[in-house]
Amino acid sequence: MSEPQPKAEQSFLADNIIEIYKKHARAWTELRGHFLYEKVWLDRFLSFIPKHSHLLDLGCGSGKPIAQYFIEQGYSVTGVDSSDVMIEMAQQNFPEQRWLQADMRQLHLAQKFQGVLAWDSFFHLTQDDQRKMFACFAQHAMLGTVLMFSSGPADGEAVGDLFGDALYHASLAPEEYKALLHEYGFELIKMVAEDVECVGHTVWLAKKI
Repeated sequence: MSEPQPKAEQSFLADNIIEIYKKHARAWTELRGHFLYEKVWLDRFLSFIPKHSHLLDLGCGSGKPIAQYFIEQGYSVTGVDSSDVMIEMAQQNFPEQRWLQADMRQLHLAQKFQGVLAWDSFFHLTQDDQRKMFACFAQHAMLGTVLMFSSGPADGEAVGDLFGDALYHASLAPEEYKALLHEYGFELIKMVAEDVECVGHTVWLAKKI
């Protein structure tokens, strides 16, 4: 990851993520495609969760392909995304599921879930917002809830590109993620940094105890 940026610029780039995924929602969905490169991790996640459980997908996009995979395995999904276009596509794709246009940082649902996923979404938040998200994870978890999220491999920030727009990413140090999981009552099950089986993703899998 790169050197930390000034907080004002950091906040602007992170907040602009919402507009980028509104602007490029359909193009990004087409680019993402249907191939489940993360299947090995999705299967690990589901292996700890009883069939027919209710899952919370933070940054669900169009619902394809990840939520689709959950639905096909017999799970119910509540998907949350800040992009209205993404949510509209998800509703069209899977009208029997629950789709909410909302900012995950401000989420307060009167419901707990057996699984909480923040895949390729949580890492677009600033470091401070990532720290605050652990309270949100815990709020929507019950005893035994499984949490999975992807992050960067080390403390820092990076700015990529999506169709010509600056795409912000941030990560905490692995030691801090471990401390936050412990603080909010999650036991780490497995973590792999830059997993070669998952196109270099750094993935965290934990369980509420």
